[in-house]
Amino acid sequence: MSDEHRELGGLLRRARVSAGATTRDVALYSSGHISNVENGHVMPSPELVYYYVKEFGCDGRLAREALGKARRASEERRRTQRLVQRNQGLRGGAYQVTPDSPAGEIREGYEVRESEAYYRIDERGVITEVDVIRMIAAVQPGVTLIAVAHNYHRDTGTGVLSIEPGVGCRLAKLRETGFGYLSAVFRMDRELNPGDGELYSLCYRVRVRSSIPARPLLRYRARTGNARYALRVLFTPPTLPQEVWWFSERDVFATEAPAPPQSDRIFPANPSGFYFRDFKRIDDLHSGIAWRW
Repeated sequence: MSDEHRELGGLLRRARVSAGATTRDVALYSSGHISNVENGHVMPSPELVYYYVKEFGCDGRLAREALGKARRASEERRRTQRLVQRNQGLRGGAYQVTPDSPAGEIREGYEVRESEAYYRIDERGVITEVDVIRMIAAVQPGVTLIAVAHNYHRDTGTGVLSIEPGVGCRLAKLRETGFGYLSAVFRMDRELNPGDGELYSLCYRVRVRSSIPARPLLRYRARTGNARYALRVLFTPPTLPQEVWWFSERDVFATEAPAPPQSDRIFPANPSGFYFRDFKRIDDLHSGIAWRW
């Protein structure tokens, strides 16, 4: 633990407390992990810091500066930790997690190789449902679970989201956190192991019950092994966006930059309201579609 880690953790903790949130309100992470981050014992990912900025009102400039200092102070240590975590399951034999395990531990067992998302936006500008397809491969032996999480940025009330398993999976655990996040663990129809051959496919649907128009940005964070993300968005006439563009950035903060989009990333206007893009070779990139009403 370094002074830089303590400085960053303290900044995040103050933002969370000021927002009236508990450590259990941070989606995708266990309460213990958040406590370790805020106490300076664990290095947070840029995505977690970004979460504090967007959900808890943490100062973005200070957060990025503190994150940069902490990353420079622990770069070698983080590389070592990733190697240890990557090999931990293989040394210990069969991959051992349960539906109650933290999402991060569950995700250590597999890679999402391809992903597709189909968003439907009604005439009020509200996202009504999202159909998601995941194609995954095991990187640990004995994988049976997959963890997912969704939220509706503009409506953080309870009961806004529901999730329905489709082909290839069934619901094993569901948890609604504060700030509008719904976390789910699906159990796949069969056990996966490295070298199985074909990718395993599953699908599920997220339904939204809200009257608040959607935030004009849909973003997907690709992780190691993710070769393709297909995004489809259907707007309902006559409520169509004035301008739609795509983005793909390594820095999550850059996806919300106020500058006008690059001209070659702007979609031609479509009177039917349907926009789509396939993102490829997207390891560790934040990709998606944004628009202006």
